[in-house]
Amino acid sequence: MKSERFFKWMWNFNGLVLFLGISVGILFFGYQITKHLLKEDYVPPQTLNLADDKEDEEKWSLGYPNRIGKSDFYYIPLESEKLSVESRGTVVDSFGGSGSYYTETRSKNALFLNSKTNTSNWLFKSVNQLITNISTISGSEYSNNTKAVAMTYEVINSDTNLDGKFNNFDKRTFAISKIDGSDYVEIIEGYSRIVKSVINTEGELFVIFINNNDVFSMLVNLDTFKVVSKKTLPKVGN
Repeated sequence: MKSERFFKWMWNFNGLVLFLGISVGILFFGYQITKHLLKEDYVPPQTLNLADDKEDEEKWSLGYPNRIGKSDFYYIPLESEKLSVESRGTVVDSFGGSGSYYTETRSKNALFLNSKTNTSNWLFKSVNQLITNISTISGSEYSNNTKAVAMTYEVINSDTNLDGKFNNFDKRTFAISKIDGSDYVEIIEGYSRIVKSVINTEGELFVIFINNNDVFSMLVNLDTFKVVSKKTLPKVGN
């Protein structure tokens, strides 16, 4: 009886091994065929001659066109396949870090176009910076006016913590421009995070931001793009 049980167990075991081997073989064979077919049908994305690419590393492409409010203006991010940027002769990684408020991007510039006049212009004259956020400022949240009045940007211009990377741990620059990308002005240099930016009832840009462990509030005149008020938020008990 023991020998019969042993041989029965061996038979079942060998059957299981054979089944697993056949299953793995079918999966591997199917994977190879699928990979071959997809490789034949794969069409590499078109690269564009929109900026210098002397080392044939950037492979420039345009991102998704974004309409600016209800105006005739659009902006299109300039994206690169290369996930690095040269800054002062040092190659730095453009990605890294984490945080729900950090938006990874490959944008190194942005093109502004007018669909009515067919004119266009670049936001920057170079590709030596990384744009982590572009936002449209439209009217006051306290009124029904949704007209786009300005653009805001969060830009990494340098490796501020000298870790060899452009990432969530670097200080950023908060800037503003007109909706056509002109009159670009840097409002805040070297901060950790923008908490809120919105137009108040007076038509000024109200910004709350964090720098290190301090929290600030600021008012910006949207006609002159000048800071009219900046304060550190008071601590409890002060």
